[in-house]
Amino acid sequence: MITLRHRTLTAIAALPLLLAAAPAPAAAAASGAAVRPGYVALGDSYAAGVAAGSYDPASGDCHRSGRAYPALWAAGHPGGGFLDLACSGADTAQVLAQQVPQLPAGTGAVTLTVGGNDLDFTDAVVGCLQPLTTEGKCGQALDHSAELLRDQLPGRLDQLLGAIGKAAPGARLVVTGYPHLLQERAAGTCWAGTEARRTRFDQLTDQLDELIQRQAAAHGARFADPRTAFSGHGVCAEHGDEWITGLVLLNLWESFHPTADGQARGYLPAVTRELAG
Repeated sequence: MITLRHRTLTAIAALPLLLAAAPAPAAAAASGAAVRPGYVALGDSYAAGVAAGSYDPASGDCHRSGRAYPALWAAGHPGGGFLDLACSGADTAQVLAQQVPQLPAGTGAVTLTVGGNDLDFTDAVVGCLQPLTTEGKCGQALDHSAELLRDQLPGRLDQLLGAIGKAAPGARLVVTGYPHLLQERAAGTCWAGTEARRTRFDQLTDQLDELIQRQAAAHGARFADPRTAFSGHGVCAEHGDEWITGLVLLNLWESFHPTADGQARGYLPAVTRELAG
C-alpha cells in the first residue's frame, strides 16, 4: 500500500510494500511540467505503476509506467493533456512538497493515491511476510502502522487534500484506496505469512481505505475503491490468478504491487467510474 521514504533495501529483509525508492524531484517533473493538462496524476508507487512494467526512462527512480491506471485513463481520453507526477517513494508530505506545486491551476481532473507509505508498511512486510519472522515482531509492526493511521495520517491527508483544492480549485478530484494485498484463505500452502497475519494485513487496509474515503468526502472529492475488483486476486490467489506481485527477487522494489492486470482490471475501472460520474 501501499510509496515512501527511502530505505536501503537488502535481500528479503528489506522488502518494499509501497515504495521502491525515494522520490527524485527532477524525475517527478520530467513528464512535461510545461504542459497545462486537463488531467494530472499524483501519488505513490501504486499510482506510478511500479511492477506493471513499461517504465518511462525519463521518470528515473519514480518508475512511472505506461501501464499504470493514470496513463491508461489518459490514453483512453486523448486531447485534454496529461501530466503524470506520481512517484515511487512518495508519502503525503512528499506529494504536498514536490507534486502539488507543479499542479496547474486550470487542471480539470486530478487523481491521488497516497497514504500507505505514511504507515511504515515496509516494516510490516518485513516483520510479517518474510520467512522466519515471529508473531511478536509482526504484531509490533502492525500495531505501529495502526497507531500512525489513527494519530498522524488523518491530519496529513486533510492538509494535502486542502492544498490540492487550493492549487486546482476547479478540478474533479478522485482519491483512490488500496486493494487487499493478500489472499486470506490461500489456495494451498501460502508462503506469505499465516492466515491470521494475512487477515490482519487486509483489515489494516480496510481501515486505511475507510479513512481515505472519509477525508475525501470532507473535501468534496470522490473515492475510487479498488477492493471489489481485486477480490480473489491477492498474493496466493487460487489458480495463480494474482494481480499483486509476490516476491520479485530480481527487482525487490516491485514486490507487493499491482501487476499490469491489477492496474488495468482493478484500478482503472474504479477510477474511470469516479472521473465520469
